[in-house]
Amino acid sequence: MGFWEVARVGTGYALLLVALFAVVVIGALHVSRDSLLPDYPRAIRERYGPQSARGRRTAAAAGLLNLLALIVVPVIGVLDLRDRTEGTLGFWPPFTLGAVGFLALTLFDLVVLDWWLFCTVQPRFMVLPGTEGMPEYRDFAFHVRVLVPRPVPWPLIAIPGYGAAVGTVACIAEALVG
Repeated sequence: MGFWEVARVGTGYALLLVALFAVVVIGALHVSRDSLLPDYPRAIRERYGPQSARGRRTAAAAGLLNLLALIVVPVIGVLDLRDRTEGTLGFWPPFTLGAVGFLALTLFDLVVLDWWLFCTVQPRFMVLPGTEGMPEYRDFAFHVRVLVPRPVPWPLIAIPGYGAAVGTVACIAEALVG
């Protein structure tokens, strides 16, 4: 299997993962505006107050749905890759599929959800009642600091880590199935 075919398939499944993530996040915010409260800047959280019970339930449901997508999408993608190849896939094509998917998800979250929607557009479903107009809504650097915390930028390390997990599981599955 060539690099470009793996890249094409990986990109398709990355877009699927991003679309599912967007639907879950935006849907959760429409169900309960404070469902993502722990992810907001500290000053906004302090002014808003504690997360509502509905917000906690919605956050838990959204987390489960995103976890399900993070499991199901690469499984379908790896099966698709396997159908396109003769013999075994090995580690690298599934690794690439997983890493590309998680990289796309991370960039979409930062650029579209955080910088464009949260910081720039500020739609009503993202602005918590009583916090309207706070300067922290326009703090682009906050979202970078969350993505690259010190001393260990674990969200960035998760990109190849997720790829490695997908590649390893695919190799184990191939070994068990034969």
